[in-house]
Amino acid sequence: MSRNIPRRPRRSRRGPSHLAVGTVLSLAIGTLTVLSPVAAAAPCDPWPPSGGTGGIGGSGSLSGSATTPVGDPATPWANGASGYIPVLEGRTTTVELLTGPTSPNKTVERFGISGTDLGILWENGNASNPQVMMALGDTMGDCSVPGDQWRSNILFRSSDRTLSNGMRIDDAPMERAGLAKSILPRSNLPGEVTVIPTAGVEVGGTQYLRYMSVASWGAPGEWVTNYSALAASGDNGENWTPVAGTARTGTGSARLVPANLGAPFTTHTAGQMSAFLKHDGYVYEYLTPSGRSGAVTLARVPEDSIEDMSAYEFWNGTGWAADHEATATVLPSRVSELSVSWSPRLGRFIALYTNGNNDIVMRQSATPEGPWSGEDILLSYAHVPTLYGAFIHPWSPAVETVGSDLYFTMSTWDAYNVFLMKTDLNRIPARTLPNPNARMRAADDSWTRDTPDPAETGETVLIERLPIPGA
Repeated sequence: MSRNIPRRPRRSRRGPSHLAVGTVLSLAIGTLTVLSPVAAAAPCDPWPPSGGTGGIGGSGSLSGSATTPVGDPATPWANGASGYIPVLEGRTTTVELLTGPTSPNKTVERFGISGTDLGILWENGNASNPQVMMALGDTMGDCSVPGDQWRSNILFRSSDRTLSNGMRIDDAPMERAGLAKSILPRSNLPGEVTVIPTAGVEVGGTQYLRYMSVASWGAPGEWVTNYSALAASGDNGENWTPVAGTARTGTGSARLVPANLGAPFTTHTAGQMSAFLKHDGYVYEYLTPSGRSGAVTLARVPEDSIEDMSAYEFWNGTGWAADHEATATVLPSRVSELSVSWSPRLGRFIALYTNGNNDIVMRQSATPEGPWSGEDILLSYAHVPTLYGAFIHPWSPAVETVGSDLYFTMSTWDAYNVFLMKTDLNRIPARTLPNPNARMRAADDSWTRDTPDPAETGETVLIERLPIPGA
């Protein structure tokens, strides 16, 4: 997932404020602890690694990935870069490096994870043991061993509700001591590079992941998928089973759909990546094509029918219909790695994603289908040009209560790890929903306009970029 980050020219930005020295010092000795020495390998340069693991504890060859030659650099360490922690002040701030070298979660030592990405978040729905699940994408460990301990995906569980000082990881499904396992193994067949989760949700005590089978990586921000499908876990994410009949084929090879998924339900190239939202007895599924430049369409299904693809209906602009080919766009083009939630703070649904300018943005809506507001930039490309992904933490005060703090995960290409970020919604300009009964266009355009980049207005300031030691 990290290989194909869209680029654009840097915009001018304001310099650091007079608080820079104090802020950098407090981050260096506080929560982020980035200056403490570690003994850990950096995320590995070649991708995919020759002889890398293809499944849970397996050692299958990746030589079938003819379109992605072994040795093609996966991380910028191949070019001497080491990754950094962005120290920010204002509207959006960095709380913590969640994974990789120097992370307080010690993911290198505990889970064999020196590099990973995404950090898709959802609640497990267990009243007696409430946890937030976090699914991650392509993962690397010890680069000195054959295969670099490469895994297609892993899962973390966390019961930490005090997010202001970071997010502690409780545990992960394990292959063996010190090595988290791949929960959705790739097939090891030619034509499948990796298998990556895109969305997670809990229904009736069962955990569900929507995932995609990647056939090949293309130009920056583009890749080809064989199919997407559901997997289910009845033991809190420890073990996962593909759900038969849920495959939607993409533009890759349909023959890569494994036998345990049965015949694909449909060809649906616009529905390869997802974001889930539970609301009023339905699971809403926001859909995009593979890659980072697609528009969003919307499906919904009664919660107890989530495994029945024939029960899904699609928003066509005026109502819900069974035909997925008649869907209307609910969010504009160039939407990447989307997450959606209800915010009691705003009294609206919120959508976070990376846009075509490579900013992390938020939109608001009174209903799951929209109309959605203009964009508010939570984090600018000008401050973190290698960012991607924005997954809402369901225990954010702005999501659980009427608090103002919104927490989300973010990945960066150069660190190739996951960060916990925080935005103060008090600093987001207010938006007024348009009156649908008004006979004339209102002068107030606060709902539809995109607000200015906080990197240009000074509402967020980049103080420093702290290198990650040992990376």
